Amino acid sequence: MFKSALMITAMIGALLALGFELYAARGFAFLESASGLLITLWTIIPYLTLHAGYYFFEHPRIQKQWLSFSVIEVAVVAWLYFQTVVMYPDAQGGLIFLFLPVWQGTLNMLVGMLLYWRQTRLNRLP
Repeated sequence: MFKSALMITAMIGALLALGFELYAARGFAFLESASGLLITLWTIIPYLTLHAGYYFFEHPRIQKQWLSFSVIEVAVVAWLYFQTVVMYPDAQGGLIFLFLPVWQGTLNMLVGMLLYWRQTRLNRLP
């Protein structure tokens, strides 16, 4: 149950990020360059790490916690994209597509390692 919800959450997050990227770029023209494709890939990578929890977490409690973390992260990141790109656009607003995935990826890895450690401890219990 949690695994399918996690997959949907990661997919919604990636689609939202891509949607905001398309909005900021004013269309698909940026995908014609190699740098546009790389930035798009860079934007999607944190959502791939969220989806990786589908394969690493087997304990139901850990899956539930990873799903809760994922939903909160997707909501906060969508809000940040909305504030930066739609509500208060400026010349440096596009930098969010470079720096926010770094923070997302770091947070995903730290929380993922913590939950994986908790999972190994829960699996050792009788």
